[in-house]
Amino acid sequence: MASWLAQIQKSSDLGSDVWTLLALVVGVALLHKVFFGRKKLRLPPGPRGWPVLGNLPILGTMPHLSITELSKKYGPLMSIRLGSASAVVISSPEMAKVFFRTQDHIFANRPFTINGQVFMYNFQDVSFSPYNEHWRFLRKVIDMEIFSNKRLRHLKDFRGEEILASIERMLEEGRGGNPVDMKKSMAQLSVEHICRICFNNNYSQWKSKSCHSNGVPKTLASMLDEWIAISGAFFVGEYIPYLRKLDLGGFEAQLLRLRSDFEQFLNPIIEEHRKNEGRSDKDFLDVLLSLQRENQDGFPNDRVKALINNVLIAGTQTTSDQTTWALTELMRHPDIKQKVVDELDLVVGRERLVEESDIGNLVYLKAVVKETLRMYPSVPLGVPHEAMEDTQVAGHDIPKKTRVLFNAYGIGRDPKLWEDPTTFNPERFINSPIDVKGHHFELLSFGAGRRQCPGMDMGLLLVQVTVAQILHTCHLSVPAGVVVDVEEGIGITLPKANPLMVLISPRLEPQFYIQKGIKVNFS
Repeated sequence: MASWLAQIQKSSDLGSDVWTLLALVVGVALLHKVFFGRKKLRLPPGPRGWPVLGNLPILGTMPHLSITELSKKYGPLMSIRLGSASAVVISSPEMAKVFFRTQDHIFANRPFTINGQVFMYNFQDVSFSPYNEHWRFLRKVIDMEIFSNKRLRHLKDFRGEEILASIERMLEEGRGGNPVDMKKSMAQLSVEHICRICFNNNYSQWKSKSCHSNGVPKTLASMLDEWIAISGAFFVGEYIPYLRKLDLGGFEAQLLRLRSDFEQFLNPIIEEHRKNEGRSDKDFLDVLLSLQRENQDGFPNDRVKALINNVLIAGTQTTSDQTTWALTELMRHPDIKQKVVDELDLVVGRERLVEESDIGNLVYLKAVVKETLRMYPSVPLGVPHEAMEDTQVAGHDIPKKTRVLFNAYGIGRDPKLWEDPTTFNPERFINSPIDVKGHHFELLSFGAGRRQCPGMDMGLLLVQVTVAQILHTCHLSVPAGVVVDVEEGIGITLPKANPLMVLISPRLEPQFYIQKGIKVNFS
């Protein structure tokens, strides 16, 4: 070979041409290896995408509905392209079990999101953080200091106070037959409850505090609503990175302004807590500031604010959505509502208020909440996961960095799993072993595996107790001529699009409300 090349080099007439030809042949061979020599990936089936945009144009403003329809054609494991990002969609319990149990260690990561980078101070929260030591430490803090059984018991009286205060407000607002917007009332209740967790003793001081953005006052509740709306928008730069600087739609700029609004709200609260660090009854912010004092370099202010933002957001919208949907379906089905009321009268009676300790005996009430979670999962496509390495599922290749969407909405309405799935029927859960805590993959309202929602127990309990106490203490009815709709709103969660207007009046004897300190006008 060497002598042959030497002979070529000695040829003054052909030398340069031969070397050019040889370089061309080698180049073609390398290109062939790059483009055709790779192992062809056997990806799950899915719709063909557009250049650059992938399948984004066909998802629309309600992607959970579009994806559910696509999954009927392409099956329980489907590939889609989100701009430059590869994704798979899980639409069956069997596939969910593989991703969230068998290979949970591979799919525990989170993909890059502009929301996590901007609003959560470069992923210093728990929900958007990548799966690493940082996340494991923060998850431990959250589990121990907010959502532990000890903390749940400690906050029991607070929860009761807030629900009764909400009932008092609704009864007052509903005097004289005035319709009450239950959606708005449930949102307010959720904000009050999470403020108790985060700010505790200072709750009464901060619950109505507002900040000013461009001269417009904003309350915490309005800022949380704004975050949900922005998060449901399409961030072009997240899926087509080279367009990020253009900020098409202006959503990233809105997110930055909203983060600034949250800082205006939080900074005075943080400073007030620092001045009173010796208090005995510590709230979540106290715990975070204590961790910061112990490890200042490893626990900066941004991390404190990111975790507070995380808990405020995660602990409000999903709970209020679920409670609103449960009440919506009960108002649409008076016979089902009456069964809940009859069970309350049978198990609890009318001489005392239903308590959290009664929930275990309220079988029909728990079935109503399960049915609500089946039809209206908190996050219809789940919080996206990401593959940390190349793997295979059901004979298909899942490359590293592939996003994973869990189609909780589609699974909850799959006729192969549920009889008459679009009908609200709590009876299906009577004598059924199916729960919502990650053991049964046909009902994963709170996720499963390492990234399961840490607030699952508290959120579920709050929905159950709120519905129980409202129905136990109040008569609810639909105003004449009003049709209760189930139109879904746009957002990262699954809100009800329209208000839920209800007539509300006292149900129990006056003495009951007097004993509980609830001011009710019976005239």
